[in-house]
Amino acid sequence: MNMSKKEFSGPELTEGTWPAIALSASYGSVDGEDGAPQVQINVQICEGPDSGKRVTYEDQISNQSALYIARSCRAVGWRGQSLVTLRDDVAAWIAATGGHTSVDIKHVEIKRGKNFGKIWAKANAIGRGPKILKPLSRERIQDADEALRRATADDHGAPPADDIPHAASGPDDDIPFATCSPSSLGEIAKVLQW
Repeated sequence: MNMSKKEFSGPELTEGTWPAIALSASYGSVDGEDGAPQVQINVQICEGPDSGKRVTYEDQISNQSALYIARSCRAVGWRGQSLVTLRDDVAAWIAATGGHTSVDIKHVEIKRGKNFGKIWAKANAIGRGPKILKPLSRERIQDADEALRRATADDHGAPPADDIPHAASGPDDDIPFATCSPSSLGEIAKVLQW
């Protein structure tokens, strides 16, 4: 099923990297069989202010863009051998994993044409955000909770004394916790060496 771009994207998408569910992927050309090859990956944002909205990652394959497009395709299950397998590889990956991924939305200023100067909410990449966390077992949660409780109890709830920055030396010092007085140069040198 090849969805059109109009069904998936809108200019009101919030910039950022958002958890998403992959829906499908396809390849082809808008100019016919001899046109420039393009890839489309359709996803639905599942968290954040645009939760539930669908967006299409779409890019034209060239020597400059090929690596980034391949990364997005591989992030949704493409095995990387040929575009011919893209649709089926991604469909199989979605069926096996549930399709959990991420989409990076970037606001890009349009530089030419009738929409010159407007902002385009471009799906800039797929699967390059933080790894999707899987649920923990009850035992692992209990172990983690115990480790955190032990650490904060041992710490008495405060940072160690050597982790507390010293106050600025003078009333005109704009940089918090730093001073430019000759007496503190040795201390600054220690920090820079570390």
